[in-house]
Amino acid sequence: MSAGALLILKPDILAGPYARCPAAAARDAVRGLLRVYEPATAQAFEVDTSAQAVAWALANIERKVRARDWYVRTLHAPGPRLAALRNLLSGPVLAPREDGSVRTSDLVLGIADAFGFTVADRRRTRCTQRDFLGLYADNTHFTRLAGSLRGYLVDQEVELYRYAGEEELSTLHIAKEMVRRVVRYPTTHYDAVENLLHVSDPGARDWTYFLNTAFTQRDTAA
Repeated sequence: MSAGALLILKPDILAGPYARCPAAAARDAVRGLLRVYEPATAQAFEVDTSAQAVAWALANIERKVRARDWYVRTLHAPGPRLAALRNLLSGPVLAPREDGSVRTSDLVLGIADAFGFTVADRRRTRCTQRDFLGLYADNTHFTRLAGSLRGYLVDQEVELYRYAGEEELSTLHIAKEMVRRVVRYPTTHYDAVENLLHVSDPGARDWTYFLNTAFTQRDTAA
């Protein structure tokens, strides 16, 4: 079991123009994930930009699979996981409101649920300067983008989800890649600053930081 993978919903998925996305694009992100795991049964896309965006995401995923031993496209329970993804396409999670949009966070959380991950703990908090450093101080982009990252995160709300599940941790990273590409940056390189969500694995320094602060402190206070 994958114990404790951390998913962070960033400010641009919680508020602003990307807090909602076209339901058609959300469904195309799910179709993109289906192409990762069962390419022989690929479905047509609804949005004109999605085919190229998914191709771009698939190329990035392939590159990471080749470069990182832990980054795999394996599902331990492919039958129920892929069935759950297909059910997202017509289910209530991605049912649009009158303007044809859905909450982008619902897409992300719905995908995690479809892959069998369960929420072990959840926190909504305002990101502090210390949190910002805990998340990004070791990131390769930090020196170049520190000012932009600080403005994007500090004093803004984020949501933290600690997950458990049977699937590989790379499953959440693959979902992150697909959602960022199809929903947020379908036609351009995606920004190292504003990119909707973050995934951290058990043992990573940012994972350790948040489990020792955002979760532990509130549990102690309770």
